[in-house]
Amino acid sequence: MALAYTTQKSVVIKSWRLGMLYYALVLAVCAYVGYVLIWTHHGHQLHAPAAGNVGLKVKGQATLEVDGETFVYDANDLVTYEPSGFFIATSLSQTLQARGTCPGTDSSEACEDDAGVCVAGKFSPSGLMTGECVATSDGIKRCLVDGWCPGEPEDDISRELKNIGEFTVFVRMTVEFPGIVGGDGQTLSWSNLNGTTPTMGWNLFTLNDLLASGGITVGDIADKGYDGRLDINFDCNLDLGVERCAPETPFELHRVDSPLNTLSKGYNVRWISARNVGEPADRDGVTFYKHGANKDVRLLVKGYGPRIRLSINGNGRRFDVLTLSTTLGAGVAFLGIASLIVNGFMLYASSDKKRYEEWLFSEYQDDVGSAGSYGAAK
Repeated sequence: MALAYTTQKSVVIKSWRLGMLYYALVLAVCAYVGYVLIWTHHGHQLHAPAAGNVGLKVKGQATLEVDGETFVYDANDLVTYEPSGFFIATSLSQTLQARGTCPGTDSSEACEDDAGVCVAGKFSPSGLMTGECVATSDGIKRCLVDGWCPGEPEDDISRELKNIGEFTVFVRMTVEFPGIVGGDGQTLSWSNLNGTTPTMGWNLFTLNDLLASGGITVGDIADKGYDGRLDINFDCNLDLGVERCAPETPFELHRVDSPLNTLSKGYNVRWISARNVGEPADRDGVTFYKHGANKDVRLLVKGYGPRIRLSINGNGRRFDVLTLSTTLGAGVAFLGIASLIVNGFMLYASSDKKRYEEWLFSEYQDDVGSAGSYGAAK
């Protein structure tokens, strides 16, 4: 007939080999559910991602040797902040400048072969072009520009600061676990500020400590800088209480820039120093503007060093009946795999597969015969 109905039939096969195979598989499934899903992956707990805020404060003292003179710098001179991160200079390149006209220092301002590149009123990397092409002390003709003079050299000569590795970084963290609420109905949260003081290794770290978590030292990055991300990972079992929660230590520092880059290698920041440095000396080809008897002066500083951004990752977890029931339901579904494997062994790998097939599959005709009896199995 074209129409038929198939249903399951329970067959008991008394075979110690098949029985041993089946219950061995059932035991393996139970072990997987209990150890892997529940114990290892915490399948009995509701998971919530850690969402946090980070506040930073950097302190320290450093020195720089310039032409035999020692200058003292503190964090206010060397540190810049950004959301959840900071930059600290480990070496400095300084250019004393005043407003005036001077040859441009960028390669695009060279006019040795074509004086037409110097277009009056056109902006260039060093300032505003006057239209003149002038000779310089290095024997290369360059466009004369109106701007801060002398221009910043293309090849920086930086000087390394001393004691930078001992600068301290105070890390203030507040972390919430959205979706997990406490007895007061508020989202559970954790902070490293409660009942504590600045403590090394807990909420206070030296720059040496942070760089060591990435396998580097200040000396490795002092001259070119470093762009990195500091991962702070949480895995909090909130069944033990939120006060037992703590980030995994040591933190993990990962390099964002590649030391193999040919473009934009390392990290640097420019700023204007507040240090009173006098006025730049007169030089050939440079004309300084004056306001009264004085020049309009600035000290341009280019600092190389590590830029470190802190990232909070991980989760908090707490017992949840619905999550546990979902995990156990998945385990019950896995038990069907045991029957599937045993049936496959019976039908395709056993020497008695023909006999097993006859036991497992039967076909019956349900039409009433002329004598009123039903058809037999085929």
